[in-house]
Amino acid sequence: MAELIRRADARWLNVVDSVVLFWLVLWTAVGCWVGFSLWHLAGVGDTLVQSGQTLDTAGQALQRVGDIPLIGQWPDRLGAEVRATAVEIIGRGRETALYGQRLAVLLGLTVGLVAIVPILAPYLPARITRRREVAAIRRMAGDPSRRPLLDFYLAHRAMGSMPLHRLERMAGHAGALSEERLAEAELGRLGLHR
Repeated sequence: MAELIRRADARWLNVVDSVVLFWLVLWTAVGCWVGFSLWHLAGVGDTLVQSGQTLDTAGQALQRVGDIPLIGQWPDRLGAEVRATAVEIIGRGRETALYGQRLAVLLGLTVGLVAIVPILAPYLPARITRRREVAAIRRMAGDPSRRPLLDFYLAHRAMGSMPLHRLERMAGHAGALSEERLAEAELGRLGLHR
């Protein structure tokens, strides 16, 4: 990837930058959407908690009925069982909500990162290297005393990065290329001018 970005001309590199940016935005949005959707599914845990609380209230009512002398103890025992079940449901509901939210965050991040990292890992270092190299060429181009060295470097770089048919077209019928013409062509390919 680094060599591909090094050899790319400025227009092609702008297209690649746009595609990579689109990819990043797309998969960031997909990851957020997955996380957001799963977060809402974690609301099932809240529903369980509310159901457990309602069941606990019913158990309390049954226990009060058991306090009436003529009815006996069976509503009190049933109310205690109902309340014990309610406590268990409330606990499971809270766990479900908590784990559902954790799962939403983890899956949202995972979906986004699995799609983004394999593209960004080789692309970003190569792109940073290219940007630094172009900045160094700009600095050298601003110093007339370094022009011969810059022309030599750019000419050799052009010979290694331009396709043969383009070099042949530049040479024309004479079949010779000057270092200055090659340097100018390489500057143009990088999107720079003297």
